[in-house]
Amino acid sequence: MTERRVFVLAVLAILVIAAALWLSSQRHLPRDIAAGTKLFPDLKTAELREIDITRAGARRVVTLENRDNAWTVAEREHYPADAARVRGLVLGMADFTIVEQKTSDPKNYPAIGVEDIALPGAAGAQIDLKSASGTTSVIIGRSSGAKASFVRKPGGAQSLLAAPQVYADPEPKNWLHRPIVDVATDRVQEARVTTGKVSYVLTRKDRSQPNFALESAPKAKVLASDTAGNSVGTALSGLELDDVKKFDAAQWQAPADHAEFRTFDGWIIEIDGRVDGEQHWIRLSSRYDDALAKTFQSPPADTKAQPAAPSAAPAAQKPQPDVRKDAEALATRAAAWTYEVPKYKYDALFRPLDEIIKKP
Repeated sequence: MTERRVFVLAVLAILVIAAALWLSSQRHLPRDIAAGTKLFPDLKTAELREIDITRAGARRVVTLENRDNAWTVAEREHYPADAARVRGLVLGMADFTIVEQKTSDPKNYPAIGVEDIALPGAAGAQIDLKSASGTTSVIIGRSSGAKASFVRKPGGAQSLLAAPQVYADPEPKNWLHRPIVDVATDRVQEARVTTGKVSYVLTRKDRSQPNFALESAPKAKVLASDTAGNSVGTALSGLELDDVKKFDAAQWQAPADHAEFRTFDGWIIEIDGRVDGEQHWIRLSSRYDDALAKTFQSPPADTKAQPAAPSAAPAAQKPQPDVRKDAEALATRAAAWTYEVPKYKYDALFRPLDEIIKKP
């Protein structure tokens, strides 16, 4: 037998032994933790009523409750939660698929962040999905790459690597539904702003006017440029919260700043503002003004002068907002709340006059 043949046979023997050992190890795996199987195959996501996130020392940090088929954040007095984010967490857990077994020795749990959550120094987070039929729980440890995490079922010894990666965010405000209001720039007709003791008005006489003009301001003040006042038009575009708390009248006796925004289609939004340290808070009121809407109502199109060609396809028309409905919805939604907003948005809402006028 040649030396080459001996080498080939030795390699084949090693491969056969390795395969046998792997098959033997798989036969000894419990079916519910075998690679490729779902970690929670019986999870009924539609029945969930509560989601708890708990960190070190068994301290519950986030409680999401399903009230009237809408998720809320209990730590923020049941303000609406970000439904898409909640759905992502739930579906991620429902889709948890075992990649491989890891340690079953408690001494090694801290290395991958799956130690008991009651321990003061626990690195992971426990997620409890609760329904009328029971609770589904898992400890989420450290991530492994970008697609998997180390996990362990509470009370079980075996830790696992499972995918997809699920993040149990411990900050309640990050679970809030963030949008407050979104008014397109081209809808804004006028802004009446007061910062401290200085008030001014920026306005557009009609929709065709591209830039806001300074209509009312202290004597001899003029805009620094034709476009200097246009930032007011973006103030309500994509306005989102950083945090939220219940309205407390005692804190809003004398707000430092005030703005009133009017749209061509009759929506009036009033906003009070106050700064508390590094936080910028606002509260809103909203109403519909039919007279304002009629003032800027577009004249009906003259269909007699230009009959449509028989073969012409009808032009697609942009759906018009139901302004009255939107105004009433915002009034109802915002009445009980105050919102923390990013500083740059606060500054856009209450732009000091000195920032938009010519310097002497």
